[in-house]
Amino acid sequence: MLQLEDNEVDSRRYTTNSNSIQFGPWHISYDVSCILPSVCSTKVVCERDDDQFCQFCLYCKELQIPHFPDMVFPKNILRLSHTSGAVINFNPLDALRGVANTVEAIEVACAEAWQEARPDAEKKKRNFDWTFSTEYKGTLTENIVVEATNEEIDYNMLKQKEQILFYHDLTLFEDELHDHGISKLSVKIRVMPSCWYILMRYFLRVDDVLVRSHETRMFHVRDSSYVLREYTAKESLAKDLNIPTTHMKEADDVIPHLPVKSKNTEKLIINF
Repeated sequence: MLQLEDNEVDSRRYTTNSNSIQFGPWHISYDVSCILPSVCSTKVVCERDDDQFCQFCLYCKELQIPHFPDMVFPKNILRLSHTSGAVINFNPLDALRGVANTVEAIEVACAEAWQEARPDAEKKKRNFDWTFSTEYKGTLTENIVVEATNEEIDYNMLKQKEQILFYHDLTLFEDELHDHGISKLSVKIRVMPSCWYILMRYFLRVDDVLVRSHETRMFHVRDSSYVLREYTAKESLAKDLNIPTTHMKEADDVIPHLPVKSKNTEKLIINF
């Protein structure tokens, strides 16, 4: 698997804003930068056979999908590094690896009418998930052990009024689905004196057709030896939701009304 380190050739074309905080044994940081270019930014370098690819060519080489979301932010990365060497990070490249090459097509609301108006037109079949749906839960290094658990995130603790020491909301990718909705993956982190909390959300709305969310929450209490990870998948046909279309535009307005398709919680244990 190809990876670009910060000091490799492509980094010179990206101005990255960064911030970080130390929380016990965890060094928590984020990087924010610009959108992925639509063409190779360093053709001469990328023609060499030495794996020194620009971000666009890296994505083309690593991802098995015919095109990318309208907006991908390749250097938008949230990273949590433990003193043991264990790392949890959230990045768009790994998220897009989970987009299926072949999937049952989700048609836009006007697709049937379009076909009826063009009876001689050959219906084009999409050979990948054009909604960019992903079940990405974050990237873990090998020294993190994942175990199933019945323990739940302490949401009452999160509701306590505490000073917010560190906060940021990062967009990893976004696509407007040719003006037929939205597909967006974002991750936000909040660090308080007693704990840190992460919410990564994939939100899909195909107008008048489907609404879907995949949410990954991570929760760590200071001085505890593990991180809780909760993953929830929700989905509904638009016609099954008793919500006006105008109230489906924002994720926070519609997600609470979606039925849960699956939910599980795991412990992420640092293997010293």
